[in-house]
Amino acid sequence: MAAAEVYPSRVDAWLVAVLALAVGLCVWQGLAMGSVLSLAIGAATLAAVLALTVPCRYTLEADHLAVRCGLIRQRVPYARIRGVQASRNPLSAPALSLRRVKITLERGFVLVSPRERERFMAELRRRAGLTGQQIS
Repeated sequence: MAAAEVYPSRVDAWLVAVLALAVGLCVWQGLAMGSVLSLAIGAATLAAVLALTVPCRYTLEADHLAVRCGLIRQRVPYARIRGVQASRNPLSAPALSLRRVKITLERGFVLVSPRERERFMAELRRRAGLTGQQIS
């Protein structure tokens, strides 16, 4: 039985900058205009972003991939995985970077963004029992 391996998400600096700018503008407007509503919106936005993104990590367990991005949790049994490939798909996903991995399932797919993408893909393929011909 393989030991669990945790892969933290890669985080794109531009994404952090966009989120910080959005929250910062609300706070700045609230302070400059004396608007409690703007301060509340900024605080609520920050709380929502943190609740949906921290922590963001992917754990290769004995029989499944556990995806955690804040309050979002997903279990992907290795038996359902049909392919693993590098991707830059911008669809919404439990990922904090566009440098992603597309995990093709028997129905649908999951996008993740592990910091160590190549190592993650190799280990996920191994655990899912994918051979060279099955890798998409």
